[in-house]
Amino acid sequence: MKFVILVAVFLLIILLITTGCAQIVGGISQKKAATNLEQYLQIKYNGQLTFKDLNRYFNAATMDPNIFSVVVYDKQVPEIEFYTHINAKTILENDTLPLYPKADAIVFDDLYREILKRYNIRQEVIADFKAEISKIVFSDNDIEFTFNEDLNPNKLNDIVTRFINRLNQSFKQIDSAYELSLLIKTPEYPGGFINITLDIENAQYTPGPYLLSENLTNFEMLETKLEAYMQAKLDTNYPYFKIISHRKIYMDKSSLSKGAWIQYLDDKRVKNTESGRWVNPQKGLFVVYFDLQSSFIYRAEMLSEENDKTSKDQENLQIKEALEAEGIKIQ
Repeated sequence: MKFVILVAVFLLIILLITTGCAQIVGGISQKKAATNLEQYLQIKYNGQLTFKDLNRYFNAATMDPNIFSVVVYDKQVPEIEFYTHINAKTILENDTLPLYPKADAIVFDDLYREILKRYNIRQEVIADFKAEISKIVFSDNDIEFTFNEDLNPNKLNDIVTRFINRLNQSFKQIDSAYELSLLIKTPEYPGGFINITLDIENAQYTPGPYLLSENLTNFEMLETKLEAYMQAKLDTNYPYFKIISHRKIYMDKSSLSKGAWIQYLDDKRVKNTESGRWVNPQKGLFVVYFDLQSSFIYRAEMLSEENDKTSKDQENLQIKEALEAEGIKIQ
């Protein structure tokens, strides 16, 4: 009975905190939290910074109802923006950020200066390439390149290589908590057509393969055409396989037009039940070779019917060898 009462009390506390009634259990109101933060930003930054998305943040480790999550940004330069947590009750007297290790004693201004430094470095990078790339936009996940003219493969590869080298000169300042990728936009493909993931190796960015972006204007039409082609091939030769959502779409670095749609397939013969041992149904690895500009389909082939038995490295090697044999350069 005592245990039941304790659980009920605990759940009541959580309910009060998460429903905005935390002042009943010692937390300040949402309105007071906003007022305190407004005053803090006015005093500390003369109103240069403002905020949005202020929400009470229940953290089981601290059990402090005064902690709020918030997005802070510069009124004049909205790109200077960061997400953090504050103690809204005490911020006017103590602006130490509550969810960082106490030993680090990170205060609000430490985080702001770090974000400001990152922004300034990004602006320097943009300035270095303004003569070659008409517009560069940094976001959490992407760096968008907008070109005023269509590109030849050698020019794009040269710019991407030099751009990544420039990023690596300031890696510590630019290093993002998010996975970064380059999105390439041209007059022919204004929404973007190539994604290049930036992998991190030894504290340096390295470019991944060129992948077709789903931002492509006619992507759904291309997807429908290729999936219909694949389905016809499967119905005829591999009726026990079905198309699933998992796929990779590689683009040829040497042409920027020829592509390879790598499609993962589930084996319909695999019947998993709750009582039995689970068996991975994702056994098929199928590829369709196509041309992006014309949507012409060259051919297709089954790369593996036992892909569940291979390692990721083996799979990548198999894909690389198949694509290179087709004349598609991915590295």
